[in-house]
Parts: sequence; structure tokens; C-alpha cells
Amino acid sequence: MAALFSLAAAALFGVGDFCGAQASKRTTVITVVAGSNVIGLVLVAALAPGMADRFDGGDFVAGMLGGLSGLIGITLLYRCLSTGPMAVVAPVAAVTNAAVPVLWGVNFGEQLTGLHLVGVAVGLVAIVLVSRPPEAAKPVTARLLAESTLAGFGFAAFFIVLDGTDHAAAPWPLVGGRLLTVLVLLVVLAAAPKARGGVRGAGRLILVCGLCDGGANVVMLEALGRGMLSLAAVLTSLYPAVTVILARTILGEPISRGQVIGLVGALGAISLIVGG
Repeated sequence: MAALFSLAAAALFGVGDFCGAQASKRTTVITVVAGSNVIGLVLVAALAPGMADRFDGGDFVAGMLGGLSGLIGITLLYRCLSTGPMAVVAPVAAVTNAAVPVLWGVNFGEQLTGLHLVGVAVGLVAIVLVSRPPEAAKPVTARLLAESTLAGFGFAAFFIVLDGTDHAAAPWPLVGGRLLTVLVLLVVLAAAPKARGGVRGAGRLILVCGLCDGGANVVMLEALGRGMLSLAAVLTSLYPAVTVILARTILGEPISRGQVIGLVGALGAISLIVGG
């Protein structure tokens, strides 16, 4: 079941990213991020009373710290994508996001079978390949690589913090994370009104993005509560494959040979991890 929840989270994250990217073409990025986070907050807050067996204040605060870590990650990622080549930034952040929870889980006692280890290795390679779109070369600096890696650490920390919360309190930690994230974004928008943009023409995309992202976090938390962090992190991090497939089928965007290999590798990784 943990693998199924992880893959469902990957699918939702992939759809959410696709809609968020399309919405960002019609309004400002911060408007999309703020709008989708508000929608996600409403969703998880509505689900929490019915899903959780109890409320835990410590887990709620932990969720806030995890949400802040995720916000730092996404801020660094967008900064890197705006200044450097996507073909470098995206894979570095994505593989860090997947690899750090694996190392964390194994270091703290998670025992992976031989098939699991092979599946994790194949999955990490697949994430790199799928995340590398064909793009014209731009300067790659040590600072860019460092910030891309830190973005991945921000996302990885979100995984790790959520994994440390009590499953019985889920999804209250997500409510805490979303609440703090929304407050920070609203302060930023209030302080920098020029960063705002209208939602006309992007409203539905932001709505879908927020629902998918919020739903993905809930499903991901279920996966973490039912299985190992190391495996859930890799499977969930395969979400770029969904975004690539949607871009191909809906927008007709070309897929590079490396991305095709990555998609095949993702299927192989799923089979190995589930079969292990």
C-alpha cells in the first residue's frame, strides 16, 4: 500500500506542477505559489478533522518547520531556474530531494533488500534523466550548483520532518506547514505589491494546482506512515515523469532521448521497489 500511495502522490505532484507551470505563463510565479498554497491549506484543513485520530501540538509545530523548509527549497529552486540552465538545476535538485531521505532512512535503521537497492539506484538515475529537458547552454557556476543542491535539501527535509510525525495525527502536520507557508507568502505579497499578478485566465489552473499539490501531500504522508521513508521518497520523486508525459500529450512538447530512457527507467524502478 505504501508504494501505491507514493505513486499516487507522484501522479498528483506531476499534474500540479504541470498546471502550475502553465499558470505561471499567465501571471506571476508568486501569485501562483501563494494561490495554490491557500487552496492546499483549505483542502488539508478540511480533511484533517475527519482523517486524524488525534491532534498533536508537537507534530503541528514540526509540520510548520517542514513547511518552512519546503518554502525555502521552492524559493531557491525558482531562483536557480531563473538564472541558470534548467537542464542542470532541475536534476540536481530532484536527485538531492530523493537521495537525502534514502541516506537518512538507511542510516536510521531502514533495511533495504537487494532489489530495493537496485530499484533506488535505477530510480535516482531515472529522476535525473527525466528532469533534463533539452535546453540551450547557460553558464553553470559553483554557486548555482550549491543553491540547486540546497533546494533539494529543503524538499528532502520536508520529507524527513513529516516522516518523523505520528501517523495518528496526520494530516495536521500538513495544516501547520501550509499555514506558516501561506502567512509568509502573504507578508511577502503585502511588502512587494509589484510582485502580484492577476489571476484572470489562470484561476482554474491555480485551483487544480493547489488541489493536486495539497492532495499529493496528504497521500504522501499516508505513504510515509505505512512504509519506509527511503522507498517512499524515491517513488514520490518520480513525479517529473508525469509532467513530461502531460507536456508531450497536451502541449506536443518534444521529449529527448534521455527523457525516454528516464521514463523507461522509472517503470523499472517502480517494478524493482514494489517487487522487493
